[in-house]
Amino acid sequence: MGERMCPVCRKTLLSRYSGDPVCAPCARSSRGALPAVPVWLWDSPEIREALASADLPAFLLRVRSAMGLSQLELASLVGWSQSTVNRVENGERNTLYDIRELLRFADAIDMPRQVLVPLITGKSVTEYPAEGINADMDMDRRHFTGVLAGSLAAGMGWRSPIIPDRVDAAHIKQLKATIQRLYADDQRMGGGLLLSPALRQLTRVRRMLDEADFTESIGRGLLSAAGELCICAGWLAYDSGDQSHARQLFGEALLYAEHSGDERLRVNVASYLAMHAVRQARTRPGRAREALHAVAAGKDAARPWATPRVYGLLAIREATAHAVVGDEIACRKSIATAWREIERGTHEDDPDWTGFVTPTVLTYFEGLTAMTLGKPRLAVARYEHLLADASLGERNRTYYRSCLAGALLASGRRADALAEGVALLPDIGGSRRTLQELTGLREAADESSEFAYRYDRLLAA
Repeated sequence: MGERMCPVCRKTLLSRYSGDPVCAPCARSSRGALPAVPVWLWDSPEIREALASADLPAFLLRVRSAMGLSQLELASLVGWSQSTVNRVENGERNTLYDIRELLRFADAIDMPRQVLVPLITGKSVTEYPAEGINADMDMDRRHFTGVLAGSLAAGMGWRSPIIPDRVDAAHIKQLKATIQRLYADDQRMGGGLLLSPALRQLTRVRRMLDEADFTESIGRGLLSAAGELCICAGWLAYDSGDQSHARQLFGEALLYAEHSGDERLRVNVASYLAMHAVRQARTRPGRAREALHAVAAGKDAARPWATPRVYGLLAIREATAHAVVGDEIACRKSIATAWREIERGTHEDDPDWTGFVTPTVLTYFEGLTAMTLGKPRLAVARYEHLLADASLGERNRTYYRSCLAGALLASGRRADALAEGVALLPDIGGSRRTLQELTGLREAADESSEFAYRYDRLLAA
């Protein structure tokens, strides 16, 4: 088959592997290479099924269970009593069969109204329309679905966040559950698809701090939660390739750590600031010194309480910064320190955010620092050893494979690198960070190659 020119831009040769009539950039608006952005973080087949069957007691119970809230905590969020929650869940009260109460409930837990569509259609839909629901009516269980089906009108979707007059422990618990859910979903779909809902939650928290009333202790907890959410959103921005936004969010998290007096949060922020500075040092070498300063600040904040896992994490960040400036001896010393700390095992006081600091992850950083120091063959060996671990999550495995592809290319094994690249591209999802690791491989690939075609599709999406 002969080569074809894109009929739109008349500049790009179409790959023989492409069935598209135009090139990847020209097809940007029509491609759906990535999964859809989640409508609501707590959405699930079970919640949709409960709505589709108009079983609102089950709907309420599943929402509360997903958020990890007690009846009393959910009651606090939505302005009910605990007994009301209990009776609604047991089917003894039809509170949610009043549309006004249902929409008030949705707004209170920051649920977009299109999540209620299964209640209208009787089907567990996978895509939501943009139409809305009219709240100006009363109804009972028997007539609810029929009347609701005829009440579509403008206004469904994300509304401006509803901010409570007074924040209590239940709101902080919901925020922490939201952060955990964001991290869990990140492992499935990548930061690019989750940044928007994370930023919406951050807007909510900022408004709580500015507009709501709370006690001093709740205020400190809210500041800490805001800092944790900034770190989470910063990571999602980092993973999606938005480094400027990531830097801003990590900086905001540091302010919340200082205002709350939360030393654990301060150390966590320092770790992420160091990570980000090291990445920026690829094009701005001076940022490596910034990373070392962040690590030093983290060590100072950690000294009164830190566990071996915490020191191991800071040693990893320190090693990557030393590698960027070419200090191999200091890098090896920091890697050795990290191994020594990690081999001391877990501790009951380990913060949740050190859970990823394992021998497997340290093996990855050995490969990363070897590449940075110009030793791609050593990096290949470390990455191959890492990928032999059957317990790796799929998203982490995909990222590590992209690192392996880069190391194979740098060590002169171009064909092996391209084969690895082609094989992993379908699994990238919303992680621009993983795609960026393959930039060098794209530059080395022939324009008409399968890898170039598939890479350009993802880049244009």
